[in-house]
Amino acid sequence: MPICIVVEAEIKEDRMDDFLDMIEKNAIGSRAEPGCVRFDVIQAADATNKFIFYEVYEKSDDIAHHKEQPHYAAWVAFKESGGTISSVSKKASGKFMT
Repeated sequence: MPICIVVEAEIKEDRMDDFLDMIEKNAIGSRAEPGCVRFDVIQAADATNKFIFYEVYEKSDDIAHHKEQPHYAAWVAFKESGGTISSVSKKASGKFMT
């Protein structure tokens, strides 16, 4: 059963350029990982600094591998540098997926 990660992130307005550069590289790198089924970055229609990441992995080992990658470390560093207002992650099991 696939494992899904949904991240809701609110980005500081003055860090948007840094964020967009970093998250594009993160998404491209993540999609190339073994076991990554999808990695989507979605921007909220009502707030241009709010994003949702929708990630799907084949198994938990694939998530562990993802967290060891340099493009994931760039996301961690961005958060640690104060680039986010908030970031909440939720883990779920895929049920009816395409």
